[in-house]
Amino acid sequence: MLNLLMANLLNKNSKIAVTSRSFSKNARLVLSLRSKFKHVKLNTQGLSLKGKSLIEFLDGMDGAIIGIEPITNQVISKLPTLKLISKYGVGTNNLDMRAIKKNNIALSLSPGSNSQSVAEYALYLILISLRQNFNNLEEISRNVWSQKKGRDLYGKKIGIIGYGNIGKKLTSILKPFNVEIMVFDKVKLKLNKTQRSFITQVTLKKLLKEADIISIHLPLLDSTNDFLTKKEFAMMKRDVVLVNTARGGIVKEGDLYQFLKNNSEAFAAFDVFKKEPIFNSKLFKLPNFFASSHRASLTNEGIFNMGMAAIDGLLKK
Repeated sequence: MLNLLMANLLNKNSKIAVTSRSFSKNARLVLSLRSKFKHVKLNTQGLSLKGKSLIEFLDGMDGAIIGIEPITNQVISKLPTLKLISKYGVGTNNLDMRAIKKNNIALSLSPGSNSQSVAEYALYLILISLRQNFNNLEEISRNVWSQKKGRDLYGKKIGIIGYGNIGKKLTSILKPFNVEIMVFDKVKLKLNKTQRSFITQVTLKKLLKEADIISIHLPLLDSTNDFLTKKEFAMMKRDVVLVNTARGGIVKEGDLYQFLKNNSEAFAAFDVFKKEPIFNSKLFKLPNFFASSHRASLTNEGIFNMGMAAIDGLLKK
């Protein structure tokens, strides 16, 4: 738990708002929150809150549990009573950190609270990509008994871009598959003897050129926006599997489209996109692209872990 500028800001009588829809629908989390605060406002209608609607929802609140809603300077400047924001989930690209600091609002973050759920989902995307199993049910429903050949995960070279909580968790999940794991991270890794037997820190260029499978686990920052473009795709194997459960803005989607269109043996499976929700993309028309709707962390356990961490963030002194 990371807590900034926090010092006895909230008490049992404080007014708390929860913008997250999945939190608001979880009875266990709601019960836990209400046991600690008398005045709780939930997003039970499943509203997509931003701008004016977000300001109205948070008006008069002392604390807020925020999911993916954009917390901008415009929003914060209209909320004079807001003292503390506790993040539900691990991404922070929706938070204007400068505005939060400028307005003396405390911020609680919960890195790692959804790492197991997201790492498992990354493995799922890797497996269905290798087996080319995107639309088999749809084929069967059309009386097409397709038996496409896939590839095994066992023994492959895996490239992990970003060795934070989720990247670390994924490497441990992958170990039984006897894979060789290459990691790119700007920070020098501290690996124990067991980890060094199957994990190697490499340059980005080496990872892109040699990996059979690449899984992205970076935060979205100015330095990682459009991190993978046509330049990086040109280095990859023609039959690479590319998985993204991090943030959509990390990959330049137009360049990804051209790469997949020109390399039919390559596959990409993305749970995140630059603009969400998204319903109309050229990528969706490609047979070697799979999409899901930003749901990697949405397991019963993942939601509960993120929610409890967010509640804990309201209580820290």
